[in-house]
Amino acid sequence: MKASDLIRQKIAKVFAKEAFKAHPELIEARARCGPFSLRLGFATQDLARMFLPAYIQQAADAVDLDLRFIAAEDVDLSALVPDAAEKPRLLIEDGIYSVWQPAVIPVLYAIDLVARRGIAWLPKGEAPPWIRSRPAISLIHALMHETPWCAVHAAAVGSTDGFALLAGEGHSGKTTAALTCVKAGWRYAGDDFVAVNSATGEIEPLFCSARLRPALVDAFQDFIGEPTPVSDFNGELRHELSLAGLGERIGGGSLRALFIPRRRGAVTPEFTRARQSDAFRALLPTTAYELPGWPNEIAAKVARIAGIAPVFFADTGTTPAEIPAAFTDQLQRL
Repeated sequence: MKASDLIRQKIAKVFAKEAFKAHPELIEARARCGPFSLRLGFATQDLARMFLPAYIQQAADAVDLDLRFIAAEDVDLSALVPDAAEKPRLLIEDGIYSVWQPAVIPVLYAIDLVARRGIAWLPKGEAPPWIRSRPAISLIHALMHETPWCAVHAAAVGSTDGFALLAGEGHSGKTTAALTCVKAGWRYAGDDFVAVNSATGEIEPLFCSARLRPALVDAFQDFIGEPTPVSDFNGELRHELSLAGLGERIGGGSLRALFIPRRRGAVTPEFTRARQSDAFRALLPTTAYELPGWPNEIAAKVARIAGIAPVFFADTGTTPAEIPAAFTDQLQRL
């Protein structure tokens, strides 16, 4: 049996009525993820608590993807784990997209693109924190393949002057800038990955999550409550936030400018004109690394996105509270 046929068969089994004998009451929710409507199913309350806070819960008539989160105790999918289980594996074949991510806490993602059914299987019943903040993003990436949409590694916030896409490596200041703008009343589309239409520049949020370094706790105490989990991966502590409480302020809009945050010693925010190639280099590496499959198509979409709006290096200064006004002034100049 071909690998794709086996995966399709196993996905169908997960969606069979008798799949969850140990947990017959599937926990369901509806969510919006970029341009897609999802029907989410969780085999247990623990899985729902683990992943649901990151999703933008929203009812919709149509469903673009039926997605289920399951653990080894719910359904045995060990037959889909590659022989060399310590190595990542990607399969794209006959309408099937599947990713095996081993590491310390392994995860298997698979989607039948014809049936629009996907699974996230957790052999150990848990997932790494960065996966909890953007659950099943690789399957959303697969849905986007034949569309102009692309999930890109960036933050995005917007006001009446349009949306700013913030691109750059970790610790460059994306989260600080994004959450400071949110505190000032801006709309929020994400601080890690967002959906961008490479043809029109339209931006949509993928998740309502954020990952905050402990050093920023005092500045953003409003977003942190007693139950906020703190993850520790390789010594990097993060507050795992759900910003679902923002309600209608979680949303998208039209790309007006692309800012590349960096710290170069400015006291107040400063902007320097950058090139399309600078935006391309800021967006592509982590995007392509985190989203397996179709690297040439990803690069082409990112190149188009980098050319939609003006690009600027943004030294965000030493006083985060000044960022929203500086961003507003820069957007209004365009």
